[in-house]
Amino acid sequence: MNVGLVIPVHNRRELTLACLRRLRADGVLGWAEAIVVDDGSTDGTADAVRAEFPEAVLLRGDGRLWWTGATALGMSEALTRGARHIFWLNDDCAPAPGACRRLLDTATRTGTVVTGVCRVEPAGLVVYGGLRRGRIGLQLVTDLGDDLTACDAACGNFVCFPRAVVEALSLPDARRFPHAHGDTDYTLRATAQGFRVCIDPQARAEARPNALRNHASWLHGDISLAEMWSGLWQVRSYSYFPTHFRYLARHFGWRGAAFCLWTVAKRVPITAVRLLVPRAWRQRWWGHTSAVWQEEKRLHAALAEPPAATTPYSGNQPPTQPGHAK
Repeated sequence: MNVGLVIPVHNRRELTLACLRRLRADGVLGWAEAIVVDDGSTDGTADAVRAEFPEAVLLRGDGRLWWTGATALGMSEALTRGARHIFWLNDDCAPAPGACRRLLDTATRTGTVVTGVCRVEPAGLVVYGGLRRGRIGLQLVTDLGDDLTACDAACGNFVCFPRAVVEALSLPDARRFPHAHGDTDYTLRATAQGFRVCIDPQARAEARPNALRNHASWLHGDISLAEMWSGLWQVRSYSYFPTHFRYLARHFGWRGAAFCLWTVAKRVPITAVRLLVPRAWRQRWWGHTSAVWQEEKRLHAALAEPPAATTPYSGNQPPTQPGHAK
């Protein structure tokens, strides 16, 4: 087959199986080779995949690959097997019928890196997709019509790459960005080398963020002070200092490096305010001025709406358990 579908997984057996069943039902496994990279799962994920999907390629890690390492391993295998296009797909992303084919057709026709749009349904809130570059950082593109939309980078949940892009860039940088920023670093490097990255708004998927603390307002949300500080040394967190600093310095220069240091330093006054001022007062006085807090409220409101009966999340709690998906 000339399409490799890379799916990094870790300790989410039922979600992984639901993802593969969805792909089989949509006929995707008839034209793409699923490459499942199980990074040290202890819940029987690998055995379950091997038993139910013998056609899938199953690679194993020891729990230290994280998202970027697992994705890079899967991409390397896809290249070895002669894939002309390579997908990134997280197992907690539910592509709509025909969405995978749509993404492949768009990438083939345009020769570009193409990302789909992942929404929380039924609210329709965009949570993953294309990103535009700002002075410091990236902004999720939500102003979408029906046509292809240019962007600067992409989240790693549902993306299709032509082989030429992967050969030019090599593999994602798992050493410097083992988990967080591995996807955006790679796609920013693609645009820096002259490749186009675009969004196909017709390639739709459902996704529910599995790391809600990465979307929390430190001042107004319910994230604890311990969680706010511990993110600095947790690989899984977007605040993990080594990768956050490298990422901002690499793509935004000295301003990015300074901004990273500021995100560490501002934890001190935020901690003081939280200890002195009750949360209800903080929200009443300053909550309306916080874009992060307003976005957190929109996300929680969307997640509170029950998913449709046809989605893989029906009858279950949203998949917020730890995993390697971004």
